Amino acid sequence: MERISVNDGRFVYPNGDEVSLWGVNFQPSLGWEYDRFIKAGLIERGTFDEASYFKIVDEGLSEIQKLGCQVIRVTLSPHELAYFDGSLMKSPNARTLDYLMSQCRQRGIYYYFAFINELGANNRNVVGTLMEDLNKGGKISHYEWLIDPSFIQRSQAYIRNLLTHENIYDGVRIIDDPAFCIAELVNEPHTPNDDDPEASFHEYYIEWLKSKRLVNTSENFQLWRKEYTLDYIDQMCDFFREIGCQTPVAWSHKWSMAIRHNGGDAEWQASLASAVPAVCFATYPTQGTVYNYVRDAQKDLRKLGSEHNALPYLQRSYEDRELQGWANEPAFRNKAHYVYEWETHANMTSYMYPAMAKYFRAQGAQIATMWTYVLPKLANRIAAQHFLNLKSTPGKAAAFIAAGEIFRNTPLYMPYTTSGHDEDYSKNAAVDFKEQSSAYADDTTLIYSSGMPPRYAEHLLTPESFERGFDRIIGVGDSPLVQFAGTGLYFIDFEPSGQASIEIMPDVEWLRSPVTGGKMLDLNGQVPLDDDALYSSPQEYYAIARKYRKQLSNRYRSDVEHIITITAPNLPISPKVFRNDINGRTSLDLISESPLIFKAKPGTYVIEPTWNH
Repeated sequence: MERISVNDGRFVYPNGDEVSLWGVNFQPSLGWEYDRFIKAGLIERGTFDEASYFKIVDEGLSEIQKLGCQVIRVTLSPHELAYFDGSLMKSPNARTLDYLMSQCRQRGIYYYFAFINELGANNRNVVGTLMEDLNKGGKISHYEWLIDPSFIQRSQAYIRNLLTHENIYDGVRIIDDPAFCIAELVNEPHTPNDDDPEASFHEYYIEWLKSKRLVNTSENFQLWRKEYTLDYIDQMCDFFREIGCQTPVAWSHKWSMAIRHNGGDAEWQASLASAVPAVCFATYPTQGTVYNYVRDAQKDLRKLGSEHNALPYLQRSYEDRELQGWANEPAFRNKAHYVYEWETHANMTSYMYPAMAKYFRAQGAQIATMWTYVLPKLANRIAAQHFLNLKSTPGKAAAFIAAGEIFRNTPLYMPYTTSGHDEDYSKNAAVDFKEQSSAYADDTTLIYSSGMPPRYAEHLLTPESFERGFDRIIGVGDSPLVQFAGTGLYFIDFEPSGQASIEIMPDVEWLRSPVTGGKMLDLNGQVPLDDDALYSSPQEYYAIARKYRKQLSNRYRSDVEHIITITAPNLPISPKVFRNDINGRTSLDLISESPLIFKAKPGTYVIEPTWNH
């Protein structure tokens, strides 16, 4: 793998080519992730079966590679990895992280870390760890991460030890690994909006005022925020350079509207003035809408996807500086950009992902990682507002693959516009809130996230498409070239020799709502008679998920045959079809040779010309 650096505000490879990496957050080493398995009843608390868990890691990595992932983000929680002085633990989390890194190297997957984070930390489990506050007891305040000299020094020791220790599985040090592509200092750093005499940061602010001979005003408080953030960033950039780390350092500017939520742009001004070569942001178009739905008993979160058009949010976010318009300003184009997290909250529709990829490129992003990929086994048990899985969410999976193509092929900083308020029909893509789906086509690839509507086909498929065909078709349901009644995602690859391969994912049947964990809406999208209680607070909402969390949320079926019809022009004239299984290859009886029609259930198939036999 080639090492990535930043040159003139762009992530580049050694030969100067610009980087474009599409991926997910993938974090089996996090205790928060492991705890989801425990809560679902899949793992017994207090146990760690390395062989079984690593098998899940392997399967998950294979799945995300099938989705076209080239990079993963791994959030680190230091209380699971480092003691108070920054020395490393030999914990299951550390072993899992080592295993994950070794597998990324084997598979050619880039990875990056957010080093400081408190996900899963509480006042009890931080005792004796880097995240403990010895003076006040319990967990150290996130405001002190950037200003407490002792914490900064100890966190540097933790990072140095992590980067320079030899991996227990392959002996490679992270600091030497070109697959380690970004050093994200802090996950969503916090600086205070206003002074608070009772807060832990107040003493640092007062000392700064005295040193500058200034009085306490709101303007001076914002100046202090900028100065100490700038000092921290530059101090950490110096630290990474001094330990010999060549990986680009990055600073997080959090979510859309973070300037507004954080009482001003002090952190943004700090990063601009700093030596940090890269900045990042997160985009969650439906997050605020979810909050409104959960707090209103008259609204039903299960209906959010069909009721709320999220496309206009991206245009507002692009244009409004206090949302994320800052990212395309000339000053920020001197920094490389990436998206550390993104998703459509509480939403199983598949129209937004391609639009988001286009938006990310308009904002200068060269790397984007969705939050968060749900691991195998767990995907059948949980409901979650952030949910992507190859088998459990086939429509979103197809849209994710299409979005990756758009991300890799859209020019950087190309202005963001859409063809309509609730739709975007662009050169290679069709996304439409009314259809709740998306599709993509170029000269070689056709992708659709649901049955392909006529308007999508008219927009994307040309007479040449029908005459030439595609090298690859990925889809769910029907299109003009493939009709399949199963609910799983399928992949069809055509070779110049006339041979083709097919892989069909299992049918998926949802038993509980994927966004609440409670009862499903009926086939007409209406509330069932025996529905769960109404909720008007997050506490009431989460009580529903807890009630059912040890039950299956969805199940796979691999034993049901469906008729598949393939009318692609690049199939052999007299084909033979074989199913691959553990016993070898089995020849199938065809319903028709032209168009090619046969019965198929989930699995892999090969189509060959008759002359091969």
